[in-house]
Amino acid sequence: MFLALSIVVNFSVLGLFKYYEFFRSSFESLFFKIGLPISFPLLGIILPIGISFYILRAISYNADIYSGKVAEMPSFIDVLLYIAFFPQLLAGPISRAPEFLIQLKDGGSKKIEDLWESFSFIILGLFKKIVISSYLVVRITDDVFAVPQNHSRLVVLLALFAYAIVIYCDFSAYSDMSIGFAGLLGFKSPVNFNGPYLSHDIQDFWRRWHMTLSFWFRDYVYIPLGGNRNGPLGKYLNLVIVMTLAGLWHGASINFIIWGLLNGVGLVVVHIHHDYRKRKNLAPVEKTSYVSKFFCWLATFLFITFNWIFFRSGTIGDAFTFIKTIFNPLKATEPIQFYVILVTLIGFLFCIFEKHIFDGLTLVQKKLPVFLTAIFIVFIIVLIFKIGPETIPSFIYFSF
Repeated sequence: MFLALSIVVNFSVLGLFKYYEFFRSSFESLFFKIGLPISFPLLGIILPIGISFYILRAISYNADIYSGKVAEMPSFIDVLLYIAFFPQLLAGPISRAPEFLIQLKDGGSKKIEDLWESFSFIILGLFKKIVISSYLVVRITDDVFAVPQNHSRLVVLLALFAYAIVIYCDFSAYSDMSIGFAGLLGFKSPVNFNGPYLSHDIQDFWRRWHMTLSFWFRDYVYIPLGGNRNGPLGKYLNLVIVMTLAGLWHGASINFIIWGLLNGVGLVVVHIHHDYRKRKNLAPVEKTSYVSKFFCWLATFLFITFNWIFFRSGTIGDAFTFIKTIFNPLKATEPIQFYVILVTLIGFLFCIFEKHIFDGLTLVQKKLPVFLTAIFIVFIIVLIFKIGPETIPSFIYFSF
């Protein structure tokens, strides 16, 4: 009862802060259409920074305390530090109470471990945010998604694939820098991304993308709903419910609901396929031929990329206009900037070889003398800012 009440209260607070304006405007529009021009007050609520992540951490803390996963009751100060740990506050990763609170034992961290790995996370995060994400946002994605009908189908397609790179590089950049800065403070953070665009199906994708949020919904929503314990139909329904809630968590918009539903349906199709292969004693997809794995990867990447249309578009009308433009054979051609194609390609290759780049960057830092390593780090950071555009947009997930 305590756990259920805690979850209800926390999500109610989140709903009050995030969705009041949405419901206010919706009800005003409804009453106006039936001839009752009623106006609801604009509350002017000041949203705390990172409220969505406050709520998720608060719920997981209450659940872990209730289930006994936290061995000792922490002090009030430790709880506040866990919920409002500033490197992870705005966009994660979402640490769990047991793995974070233990690091506060006996006064907290006494030494910095994995120093060079922390700098590698920060450097790669800056590169992804400034050189790749910011450039593509400024040069193509913001403009095309705002008025897709004003562009040719090839430019719209390029903008879609560019946005797939943008949202990964932008979001993972924040997570990487969060992990890096927390590491410089002596704290270990969970990895939040693991090559998501290398996934061979939708289930694999959600095991690699925003992993801490995916596991949060698995442990605190999917499993309490019954998980896969209520037969195939129950499992499929729970998958759709969880992904729809994940969409609503991003915002009170039909766009996010459709985005969540599409991902939920995609997960159901994958689970049906996996269940079928198990019944027929067929090998899992990851153990099939390279040709089969390639087409599975391609289908997954295209499905995920298509779904980003609903995630990025301002309204459902904008999303369908974007889709209509892609399939409109009468759209005239327009010149495409070479550097936009080049940066999109670099971003895609970076997604594939990121782990190798990270390991190489860390190895260079370890091999060089400390003085030269410091010069190397400063040089790389200055170079990143010199290469990037003059305007650097805010992180995408700051709006969530």
